[in-house]
Amino acid sequence: MIISLDDAKIIYPDVTQEELDGIEQSIRAETNNPFQNKHIRFEDVRFEDNHTLVLLGEAEGIRNGDTVQISGSKWNNGLYVIQDVDGMTITLSGEPRLFAGNDTGAFLTKIEYPPDILSGVMKILKYDAKMADKIGLKSKTVSRMSETYFDQNSTESIAGYPAAMMSFINKYRLMKW
Repeated sequence: MIISLDDAKIIYPDVTQEELDGIEQSIRAETNNPFQNKHIRFEDVRFEDNHTLVLLGEAEGIRNGDTVQISGSKWNNGLYVIQDVDGMTITLSGEPRLFAGNDTGAFLTKIEYPPDILSGVMKILKYDAKMADKIGLKSKTVSRMSETYFDQNSTESIAGYPAAMMSFINKYRLMKW
């Protein structure tokens, strides 16, 4: 998670966790960058139940609130947020609904977003808070006051936001192979 729901609600009170997840997925898809810290990776993950997994060794380098990505699993691939770390046991927050069992090919990697990604997401939330009721409105005139809004078409937008606003992701773009 780039920003917590509580922090996002300070900026934009109507935001939902689904919208934040959508922004995160859009950034990851547009940049083709998983933002993985490959130095903090754990292999041979055992899934205990719906929300608990056990590592082969100590869970060093991760803590409560960190985002991790499970890859190489037959059933449980995805992004998850850590609720609790206790030795080799990790409890995930929310309702991840993991499938229990040993998955020898599965590995867990810590996800770290740079500070300017967080800053960019905060700007997106401010934009949403300000412009949510103006979508589809190009100009407005009341009495002698006139307002004209940015005309946004498919060539001038990225993931539904003005391209200039999304320019913070450009330096994180990776080639797609």
